Parts: sequence; C-alpha cells; structure tokens
Amino acid sequence: MAQDGQRYGVKSGILTQKSEMGETTIYFDNYGALEAQKMKMNIMGNEMDMTILRKDGKTYMINASEKQVQEMPDGGMGGNSINFLNLTDAVKSANKIKEVGKETILGKECTKYTMEASQMGMTMTQTVWVWEGIAFKTLTDGGQFTFGNEAVKFEENVEIPASVFEIPKF
Repeated sequence: MAQDGQRYGVKSGILTQKSEMGETTIYFDNYGALEAQKMKMNIMGNEMDMTILRKDGKTYMINASEKQVQEMPDGGMGGNSINFLNLTDAVKSANKIKEVGKETILGKECTKYTMEASQMGMTMTQTVWVWEGIAFKTLTDGGQFTFGNEAVKFEENVEIPASVFEIPKF
C-alpha cells in the first residue's frame, strides 16, 4: 500500500502527453505529493495556457492566459484524481473501476482500467492505462464525443525545480 500522500511508485518524473487539443507536461516530486500539470491547448481556435497544481492538500487551477488562480479542495479531474497506487474497494465501487488488461506504453507495462463518471447529467466512460500509479494514457467516451491523451515521453527520477510548484503572483 502507498504511504500517506504517495500517489506514484516513482519519486519524481516528467511525463509529456499529446492529445487532439494540445500537449500536457506533468511534473511530479515526492512520489506525487507535489504535482503540476501544465497544459498548452487550442480549443476552438483559442490558445490556452493552464496549470493544475496539487500541493499541501489543495488543488490550484492556474490560467496564465487570464492571469487567474483558483483554489479548490484536493482532487483533480477524472482518472487524475484517483490514487491508482492505493486503489481501495470503496474507490473501485464508487467509480465502477474494473481492471481490463495490460498494455505496454513507452516500454512500461501498464494496467488498463475502465471507470465511469457522471458530471452535469452525463455519464462518461474513461479508460486509463496506469504504470506505478501514473496515467500514461486516457480515453474518455462521453457518448457524443471521445477524447484522450497518450504519453509520448517519460523521464523518471529527475530533479524537478521547486519553481515548477510555485503559485504565480499575478
């Protein structure tokens, strides 16, 4: 079982993912106790520069384009809010998580899970490929739309500058 606050089985890393909308780089340290997801996206012609920062038991949504910071309870979105390193029966039941196989991504044997989430009256099915608690690939099916991302590069046990986890002062 993972220790308190530990989300990943690797001390630190940089994971780069690509999707139809852009690129996300995830920086983490201290086994995931610190995490910054930096997203550069183009949504319907609008360039977005967003960061989701998890630290000290809180989640911060940082919109660099709009120069805004929003603090939220710790969590996140979709598969990223679930601690796959410490998957309890209660979490599996609440999210209808099922292990459905294995697949190798970037040379790492990932466990493939399916899960369901309901938001704003819609039920979405999400498939997540996980290695050492880290989501290497996600695919979300909302019925009328499907989107996802996949890791294209992973560096493990690297030095992450403390500045990556700082909340900007706009």
